[in-house]
Amino acid sequence: MHKNRTCGVTIIELLVVIFIIGLLIAFTAPLIVNRVNTNARIQTTRQQLEQLRKAVVGNPDVISGGEYADVGFRGDVGRLPRHLIELATRRPDTSRYSYVGRESLPIWNPFTKHGWKGPYIRDDGQQGFMHDAWGDTIRFLIGRVNDTIGLRSTGPDGRWSTDPSPTPLANDDIQILF
Repeated sequence: MHKNRTCGVTIIELLVVIFIIGLLIAFTAPLIVNRVNTNARIQTTRQQLEQLRKAVVGNPDVISGGEYADVGFRGDVGRLPRHLIELATRRPDTSRYSYVGRESLPIWNPFTKHGWKGPYIRDDGQQGFMHDAWGDTIRFLIGRVNDTIGLRSTGPDGRWSTDPSPTPLANDDIQILF
């Protein structure tokens, strides 16, 4: 006797395969989305630090008449800002920020070409430029001889690299030099 057998896949077998694929996607998709989100935040923070660097020391690509036309805060005022708020306003609100030298900055003098000629950075009214993509405060990067050499963000883990950290991202700070 010959039995007629047809080759094919039953609906149960198909549902089992779809279920297994769904489980694999459910476990891997959040990891992939998280990694993409973290990389996007890192790039956003790097761009923000670069904008702040240009506000502080100027943009070397802007040249007019053979001289740098964009010298930034340091070129106008003659020193680095003591706090990032000085990039947005000449008269920092002394009740909100505590830092050394909270005085009003001198206004721009066109004859001496010295003084505050800002704002050097656009402020959204919430001082968003002072925070990275994770909402952590951006700080100045201090060198070995206590001089300011750049800007720094804590990065994805929210901890400074000098802090004791049990996470594998212990040195993920984002830094940019002046």
